[in-house]
Amino acid sequence: MAYDDIGKGQAVLLVHGWAVNRGFFADLAHRLQSDFRVILPDLRGHGQTPVGDAPISIAQLADDLADLVDALDLTRIVALGWSMGATVLWKMMERDGIDRLAGLIIEDMSPRVLNDADWSLGMQRGLDAAMSHELQADMRADWPRFASSFSPRMFSRDYAIDPDLATRLAQMSDNDREAMAALWASMTDADFRAALSQITIPTCVMHGAQSQTYSPETSRFLVESMPRAQRISFARSGHAPHIEEPEAFARAVTEFAHRTQSGGGPVE
Repeated sequence: MAYDDIGKGQAVLLVHGWAVNRGFFADLAHRLQSDFRVILPDLRGHGQTPVGDAPISIAQLADDLADLVDALDLTRIVALGWSMGATVLWKMMERDGIDRLAGLIIEDMSPRVLNDADWSLGMQRGLDAAMSHELQADMRADWPRFASSFSPRMFSRDYAIDPDLATRLAQMSDNDREAMAALWASMTDADFRAALSQITIPTCVMHGAQSQTYSPETSRFLVESMPRAQRISFARSGHAPHIEEPEAFARAVTEFAHRTQSGGGPVE
C-alpha cells in the first residue's frame, strides 16, 4: 500500500473516495501537518497502490487499512472518510471495533448508497439497484468516458476547477475499469444503517450543502443515528468540501481533532 506519513502528533487518517487517490487530500494534509501526524493511503486499485491478486471489495480495502494501522502502530486515531472512504472505515470498525479510534469524520456519505421503496437517503437522482447495474455496465464499456462524465458532479455546480485539480481528475481515467466496477458493486451492496448506533466515539458529519451526490437529509439521518455526532454544513460546497472550502474545512477538522485529543465530544 502506498501512503504518505507527514507531521507529528495525534494521528489523523485521511481515507479517500472511489476512483480518486490520496493526492486529492494534499492541500488538507498540508494544512493539518503542523498540528498532527497525517496518514494518507492510496486504497487498493487507486493511485500508486496496485489492485493485487485478492478479489477487490470494500471488505478487502478495510482489511488493507487495518493492516496499515497495525503496521504503523497507530492509536487514538481521528479517521476521516470521504465518500467511499467512509464505507471503508465503517467496514473496518465492524471488523475491529472502535478501540483504536478517538474520533470519526464522515465527509458527504450515506450508510446505504442505493435507494429502494423504504429508503430515499441514498445517492441523489434516485439511484436504485437497476440503475446501479446499468452504471457498472457503462464503466466496463468505456471507463475513461464514464470517469470524465462523473468527475464534475463531485463539486457544486458553481465551483471553478483549477488546472491542477483538472489534472488530478483526468488521472481517474487510468484506473482499472474492472476494479472500479467491482468496488462500485461492493459499495452499493453495503448497508451500515443498523451499525450506526454502535459508533459511540465522537463523530463529525461534514456535508456539502450544494452536493449533487447526497442530500442534507442524509447527513441529518447520520447525526440522529449516532450517539455522539454533530453536523457541519459547508454552504458553498458539493461532494468535496475539503477541496471546495479548504480553509474552513481544515479548521473544522483541526478543532474536532483537538477536542477528541482532550477527551471532549462533539459540540452541541
